[in-house]
Amino acid sequence: MAELTVILYMLTISLFTATVSASQCSTNGFPLVRNINELPQDNYGRPGLSHITVAGSLMHGLKEVEIWLQTFAPGARTPIHRHSCEEVFIVLKGSGTLYLSSNSHSKSPGKPQEFSVFSNSTFYIPVNDAHQLWNTNDKEDLQVLVVISRPPAKIFMYDDWLMPHTAARLNYTFGDTGASIGVPPRCDHQKKHVCRRDTTLSCTPYKTQHLEWDNFTPIDYRKCCRL
Repeated sequence: MAELTVILYMLTISLFTATVSASQCSTNGFPLVRNINELPQDNYGRPGLSHITVAGSLMHGLKEVEIWLQTFAPGARTPIHRHSCEEVFIVLKGSGTLYLSSNSHSKSPGKPQEFSVFSNSTFYIPVNDAHQLWNTNDKEDLQVLVVISRPPAKIFMYDDWLMPHTAARLNYTFGDTGASIGVPPRCDHQKKHVCRRDTTLSCTPYKTQHLEWDNFTPIDYRKCCRL
């Protein structure tokens, strides 16, 4: 009887251990369950912005959607931009203004429409419509959850609403510094274990790999940056 009790106890411990291990299992090298507070943030050169890629294509292997959590301090805003993917916003807190131009068939975006957004509101951006989200509330942050289709996004940015579509800059970025949203860091050639964000990959000691970021995979990322 004592032996049976010991066996049952060991089976229970084994089952518990397997359950805990399953809850921590990884997807493409990343934990299945993660704490958003512990995820890396960046502002991509835009003061007042906090961007977190909750789940993405290049970092996590998603193929159909990508999810961002963005927080805008009072006065902070996105650039005027457009992209060929669908985009849905959910306002978690705060308020602000959405500027949207549907003149994709004109020479330039032109004067945009203005829409007030507020906590618990949602809105979507039609494909290739130039838009800008601005925290026009000077008293509190604006926080939004963003879902885009067909990642990674290829973003065309404008200096102003009268800039011709043909002059818009395609740089795969959200900021003004060349730092790419959803694009994993690249390894520094001189410091093998130091990663920095870029739009191309050229890894040391993997000198034979020169991968454009569209072909970049989480496995390449881990090899490059020794994760």
